[in-house]
Amino acid sequence: MTTSERARPAEALRAAWSRFRATLPVPPAPPYVVPQDDPGVAWSRRLDRVRAALEQARTDLVEHGWAQRAWFSVGADGGTVRLATSAEAFALVRPTGTVAGACLVGAMLRRAEDPDRATTHDDVWGAVDELYEALHERMGHGSLPPGRVDAHHRRQAKLRVLTAWNDAPTTTRADVLDLLDRAVSRTVVGACR
Repeated sequence: MTTSERARPAEALRAAWSRFRATLPVPPAPPYVVPQDDPGVAWSRRLDRVRAALEQARTDLVEHGWAQRAWFSVGADGGTVRLATSAEAFALVRPTGTVAGACLVGAMLRRAEDPDRATTHDDVWGAVDELYEALHERMGHGSLPPGRVDAHHRRQAKLRVLTAWNDAPTTTRADVLDLLDRAVSRTVVGACR
């Protein structure tokens, strides 16, 4: 038997195998682009994350206390509580620092900086937007629909307004908790549309 005679059965086997493979269904190409969520679903998820950030901040204010005229208050000698200095406040933003109380903005900042929580900076900025609009509603003014995203410079202005309102002598802890509840309600209503 020659070499060419031995190659013929191998070629015939290869040809039969190729014909058989041609009859098999071709699997679809793998998706290289991550499919985007439905915009309505993405909207609801975003509002859910903002709501969670607001509820966590409310829980922190209830458990740790509320402060005015500073981001945080800390325990002092003799069991008293004092306001944290600006230098101390930057260290206390991290959740590893122990605080005796936090203002509305300080509680939100601690949410964003906690690596053990799923809250992101975008969620906290969304919470600032909702708190600002809830404050307008509370004052009897008109407000924008829930879930609106503003430019960064407008959000910074909203943060200053919320800080000034928190530090006003007439603002009480009950007012701050009420504002958080209103903001949570806004996110729930917004997610239902």
